[in-house]
This record gives sequence, structure tokens and C-alpha cells, in this order.
Amino acid sequence: MKLIFYGVTDVEIPFIHAWSTRTKVPVTIVRDALNRENVEMARQHDGICLYPSQEMRESPFLYRRLAEYGMKHLSIKSTGVDGVNFEWAGKYGLAVTNVPSYSPTSVGHFAVMSVLMLLRNIPDYLHSSKLTQNRQKRIGKELSEVTVGVLGTGRIGSVVAQSLKALGATVIACSRKPHSQLAAAIDYVSFEEMMEKSDIISIHIPLMKESEYLFSADAFAKMKKGAMLVNTARGKIIDTEALISALEAGDISGAALDTLEDEENYFAVGYDQNPFYQRLKTFETVIMTPHIAYYTDQAVKEITETVLDNAVEMAMGNISENLVVV
Repeated sequence: MKLIFYGVTDVEIPFIHAWSTRTKVPVTIVRDALNRENVEMARQHDGICLYPSQEMRESPFLYRRLAEYGMKHLSIKSTGVDGVNFEWAGKYGLAVTNVPSYSPTSVGHFAVMSVLMLLRNIPDYLHSSKLTQNRQKRIGKELSEVTVGVLGTGRIGSVVAQSLKALGATVIACSRKPHSQLAAAIDYVSFEEMMEKSDIISIHIPLMKESEYLFSADAFAKMKKGAMLVNTARGKIIDTEALISALEAGDISGAALDTLEDEENYFAVGYDQNPFYQRLKTFETVIMTPHIAYYTDQAVKEITETVLDNAVEMAMGNISENLVVV
């Protein structure tokens, strides 16, 4: 048994080495993302771990070549698998697994921090180079004054809802599968009611066909005037053009965005090269971070170990519990 891991970062290497030592399974580490130039390195390996590269979104070449090398499975190092072309994967007999859960508190607490930053106008102050002169420019609000809508109450959303409730906010939630324990403490409402009543909305749903551009111009028109938005989920859940228009019109008063539309195209060249980033950074009430809500040592450890475990499980001919079915 031998694995190859593409797109490895510095922080992942110690966790890969520790896993390999513990399991006695050798892992070939490749710093670059999978591409035409390095795909041949996958020869004579039993499993592959990776984050989908831009090339995997644009061409079936890599899928075909991996199948030619005997690969049967792609172990994706993320929860979202929107970067995988499942038509091509299916055509070449490549099953796909993901990491459905890892340290939900890492993202959950980041979202709570983002809510607090918006309420206290931190983005505005961060934009200013004259902090003392702008101290009274905008007055903040306390959590006890606001209603926070949590969209999606899975592992991460439930952490957000429970944390904000404990800190004194009024919390309402909208979810396809209401959390049984949360239902006793917070009200579950329709999407429309959440949009109408929430002062801040925090997004915690996956990107699927039905959630793509869920926050459209029509949706922003239904939101409470001056409401704010937190997104630590997926960029394309928000129609960025519509968000920009809503910010310009004052319909939305602020946003904390850890993920942007089309961000996957800019990870390699620089997050600040994204045209949406360039436009959004002009708003004093918007704060953007480069998809780091998950980025803690515990979360990276759990992601790395799960990706490697998935690869071994599938290479042994078993069906991983993390198999993605589309």
C-alpha cells in the first residue's frame, strides 16, 4: 500500500508524517496541485489524496490519466466537492470521498467572532488609518439587542446557534433537518421569515444546485433593512453582484465573508486578484478573509487524517462511510 498526496502545505506535513509512521503506510508528498506535469507521479500508487485543482474543473484529461494508472478513487481534502466533475469521475470509474466533519468549533467560533465584529463595526475601524479620530464614527450594538438567523444547523451551524444563544442573542434558525436538541431552545422558521426578522444571518449550508446563488437580488430585497451577512460556507451561495448592489443601496449594512465566489480560481495566484475581492474591499463595512475559518491545528490534523484514512479504506476495496453519492 502506497499513497500520493498532492497540494500539500507546510502545516500538513507533520500530520502526514505522524499518520504514516502510525499506520506504516508510505505517503509521497507533492507540494503542487495535481496537474498535467505531475500526474505521472501517481503511477504505482494505490490511492490519491488531493484538493481539486483548476485543471480538474476544466478538462477530463487528469481523470482519464489517473484511471489509466489504475486509480479507482479520489480522496478529497475538503467537505465541499464542487471542484470535482462527477460526470468525468464517473466516466473513468473514480469514486469520490470527502471530509464531512472536522472540528466544527473551528468554523463555528470563527462565525461567532465575525458576528461580533460586524456588530461592533470592526471592519470600519480596520479600514481607517486614524483610529482615534473615528472612534465615535459608528456606534455598535450588543448581542442582546439583535436577532441572529442561522441558516443550516448541522455540526457547524449548531455550534453557532448554541454559542450565540449563550451570549445573549435571540437566535432563530432555518434548516432542512432541524436539530432536535436545539429545537427546545430556539425557534425554527421558514427561510422567508428568517430573512425578514434577522439583523444578522450566518450561512452554514453546503453548495448544491438548489443553494447556488440562494442569496440573490430577490433574497436581499426580502431581508430586514440594514441587516448583515456572515458567510463561512461557500462563495457561490451568494450572488456577489447582488450583494454589491445591496451594499451600495444600503439595504445590507455589512458583511463578513470568509469565502468568495470563484475563489478557487485565485488560491494559486493570490486571493486579492479576485475581481470580487477588489470591489468588495472598497466597502468600509465589509471584512474578508481567505477561507481560513477552519484553519486551526486541530482541524487541519483531523482533515489530513480523514483524507488519508479514506484513501486506504477505498484502496482496500471497502466502501468508506465518507463516500460521496450524487
